[in-house]
Amino acid sequence: MTVFLFPGQGSQRKGITNLQGSYQITGIARSVEKEIQRLKAQVDLFWEKESKRYIEFGLRDGLSVVELGSGPGFLTEKMLATFPHLKVTAVELDPFLGAYAKDYLSPKNHVSQKYIHRCEILQGSLLDTGLAANSFDFAITRLVLEHLPDPIGAVQEVLRIVKPRGKAVFVDNDFTTHMITHPHIAELGELYHAYCQSREAEGGNPKIGRELPTLLKNAGFSKVNFEVICAHSEIVGDELFLASEGIGIPSKLVQDGFLSSKVLAKIAVEWRNMLKSANHSILRQLYMASGEKPLQRGRAEREK
Repeated sequence: MTVFLFPGQGSQRKGITNLQGSYQITGIARSVEKEIQRLKAQVDLFWEKESKRYIEFGLRDGLSVVELGSGPGFLTEKMLATFPHLKVTAVELDPFLGAYAKDYLSPKNHVSQKYIHRCEILQGSLLDTGLAANSFDFAITRLVLEHLPDPIGAVQEVLRIVKPRGKAVFVDNDFTTHMITHPHIAELGELYHAYCQSREAEGGNPKIGRELPTLLKNAGFSKVNFEVICAHSEIVGDELFLASEGIGIPSKLVQDGFLSSKVLAKIAVEWRNMLKSANHSILRQLYMASGEKPLQRGRAEREK
């Protein structure tokens, strides 16, 4: 019996933190290739609604975009395909994922589009990108901040590399509730509580979705906006929903003593029964905050 409950965030050993944070694909996944495909499904799950919000927040063709924590390149691909004159700088700390993205976006896999000629893929940390200040029109940081030991430092680094009046969008989770089902599975609440305890013990912030507007304001962004988008199984179907979820973390929570094996067994039974229900539903949310980099004070005063 497979239970699909989490988006596959990694888990560090207790007490260990680093610039990369908790998600390390070669350490979390039983099968790296399956994890890669899960990440692709996760982008597909939200792209239709997510892309509309990016456009609403200021993304348009012809801009220079930086994507921080770009992973295997699936969101990068969506942007390049949607906007034929967009230029994207993708920054990824994990060398394996960076190499995968370079190969995935290469002309041999996208002969007609040749995305790689509009995309530069760099290895670097979101906490210290090494990129020049005031370089980009638009920035996207997706499902990264919750893993970082210093999320405010990461947001400030994004502010630094975005141009004055440039826009930035941060997308993340809030694991007080991750997925909601009908019929209701009460034990999911215990699972998400256990997950939050585990992540917090490692220095992460699994509830960061609700804090995004505050983080942006404290980092110095202006014109902060906030949206919640939702995927529903009745709209996107079960298969895409289940393909976008991981299977390893619940058992790891039991192994580490955060969750009872009896609770996990109960969830497995209830999850199977839920999927068999003729009118079942699964829904999941993502949290999005946008902000604008203010003009420097002297210039702003001169332009009034």
